[in-house]
Amino acid sequence: MNTTSRNHHVLPQAYLAFFTDTGTKKGKFYVLETSSGRCFHTSPKNVAVKRDFNRLDAEGQSLDVLEQSLSSFEGRAVEACRNIVRSKNFPDDQDYNLLINFIGLIAVRNLQFRESFNRSREVLLNQIGDLLVSDKKIWESHLRRAQESGYVSETNVSFEDMKEFFEERRYKIQFPPGENSEIEFSVLEHLLPILGQRFWSLLLAPDPGPDFICSDHPVALTFKDAKREGPIGYGLKNTEIFFPISPKIGFYGVYEDPLREIVNLKSSQVAKMNRKVAESAERQVFSLKDTFLIWWEGDTREVKCSAKIDSPP
Repeated sequence: MNTTSRNHHVLPQAYLAFFTDTGTKKGKFYVLETSSGRCFHTSPKNVAVKRDFNRLDAEGQSLDVLEQSLSSFEGRAVEACRNIVRSKNFPDDQDYNLLINFIGLIAVRNLQFRESFNRSREVLLNQIGDLLVSDKKIWESHLRRAQESGYVSETNVSFEDMKEFFEERRYKIQFPPGENSEIEFSVLEHLLPILGQRFWSLLLAPDPGPDFICSDHPVALTFKDAKREGPIGYGLKNTEIFFPISPKIGFYGVYEDPLREIVNLKSSQVAKMNRKVAESAERQVFSLKDTFLIWWEGDTREVKCSAKIDSPP
């Protein structure tokens, strides 16, 4: 019997469990689809899933070997989050390191980053193909080199046919998930020191509410000046990162003007953090309750998740 897992969670279910009604993976939360406004009530196993996202085609290894390997680290990172939730104290060195690595992993290994990167590579490969068939001499020269190197066998396809094939895009470019993962882990290696240079604070939402929300891309990177536009990066000054750990606790990092290690927020400040998380979402926002606050046009607004659809547990 084949027990290889093919449906891989981009976000660990154990992390998303913090935002459910029971605090467990079997609990449920409200899901708001940002594009349509559709709401439903479900458990973490039904969201942030992508078939073969962590697939690794390696000789002698199962296709989900990377998925299984990541689960060990994710388990320790979630336990660090659990320690923070229990104590409501700034994490000790060990939990801090786990949390920074967890944030970095989510920041670079997500559908948004992967699809954007693959689109860029596809554009580049299309341009290379167009260049190769732009002139018959260029095509024949590269074809001859490829044949001499053993990459291409003898072919009777004409230059005219190849030119038409490329220009009409009669092909589909696919990138193996394992190749994506290799690149992502390389990016992560460079990102971690950058995240470590920020000053981090623990943000506490007021009790009994409002609560922080989560999303399918919960590492929210924004400019401090909300009016500023343009390219943004994790190493850019005057930016801030917010990462919701639970409905009551978030992690906040800056380069300048650090806050205290532990900060108790007002309702309006929770709404501002929720705005960052919602805008960072790829497709879905997750909420413990059927309503949450968000900052909009200089004031707090209540968003209602009228979940008429209850998906399977």
